[in-house]
Amino acid sequence: NLPLDESIEFLTIENGNHAVTCLQMFIDALVESGRAGDDRLGVHFFREWVQAVTGGMEINKPEQPQKQRPKKKQKKGNSSNNNSSRQFDHLPLGTLSLHNLASASIHTFRSMQHANVGSCLGTLDLTGAHGLTDSILSEVICSGSFPRIQRLSLKNSRKLTGKAVANLVKLRHLRAVDVGGCFNIHPNDVIEMVQHHPGTKKGTLTEIYAGGLGWTDVALETLLELTSKHLRGLGIGFSTYLSGPGLVLMLTKAAETLDRLSIPFVASVDDAVASALGKALPKLAVLDIRGCNKVYSLTGMMDGRIAAGNSGAMVAKHLFVLARYSGISNNSLEETSRLYRNELGEPIFDCVLDGGGTGGGVRR
Repeated sequence: NLPLDESIEFLTIENGNHAVTCLQMFIDALVESGRAGDDRLGVHFFREWVQAVTGGMEINKPEQPQKQRPKKKQKKGNSSNNNSSRQFDHLPLGTLSLHNLASASIHTFRSMQHANVGSCLGTLDLTGAHGLTDSILSEVICSGSFPRIQRLSLKNSRKLTGKAVANLVKLRHLRAVDVGGCFNIHPNDVIEMVQHHPGTKKGTLTEIYAGGLGWTDVALETLLELTSKHLRGLGIGFSTYLSGPGLVLMLTKAAETLDRLSIPFVASVDDAVASALGKALPKLAVLDIRGCNKVYSLTGMMDGRIAAGNSGAMVAKHLFVLARYSGISNNSLEETSRLYRNELGEPIFDCVLDGGGTGGGVRR
């Protein structure tokens, strides 16, 4: 019952909040059992979630008397979002996952809105929320009720179209977005959103995951022209129109910042492309090449990283690779692992060929 120390509260949320974890486990159990619905996930439940995240702190920050200053002209559309966000700056940020909640409807999101979930919501996972529509995203999530969202996953929410993506510019604090598998969204929709999002100019929109949308060399070049100076994470998998040389050439533009790359099931990725990526992207720490069945070994990629280091580039100390359904065999992996080790004799990379049912291939 001791008062909370506001200076460390955000770290408390980051490292685990038992109350929030319990509520998240309840949501996951309902989804798994098929019993999730608005009767169980209503406004009272989401008020409990807000209470768990904030620890009972006052939602509205008490106003302090300030000296009156002449008002500055503000651009239209900016003031309301900025003011609502600053109003909750004293609250910690929490994470909420409605992963695979197929029964999610307008009532679910209205309940979240009425419970003031947006005051302390930093990460929202709506992967596989098949009830999510353009109108729900524009009228609820992007309406100003969730001003603090920094990470948003809309993956496999297949009713969404380019209209929904255009509304993401209203989430001014957005740092990472995932629209992979939304087959009614075109790469040009993503590019247009990135072009107009305030985080692009500020360099804060650093992760874009948009696999399965049919990326081409031209579309990828346009995206990287907008983001190459600050992009840290990129997902463009399941793209049959990307060429190997074009992929390497375009990704080289983001070599200074890119440390997470997801290119699963890109047919043009082979050993030569992997080797070129190893040299072109020395800061890469996470790589997803699942389904790239023309990649038979990681030796070329590791050779490329060594060559980049010898040329004076900063190389990430460790590389994590997802390679299930690729052409890499266990024998090939063991041979590469023997060749590339650090001063302590430990491998400088980890590669998952089969998670074994233990979740070894999950990275969030």
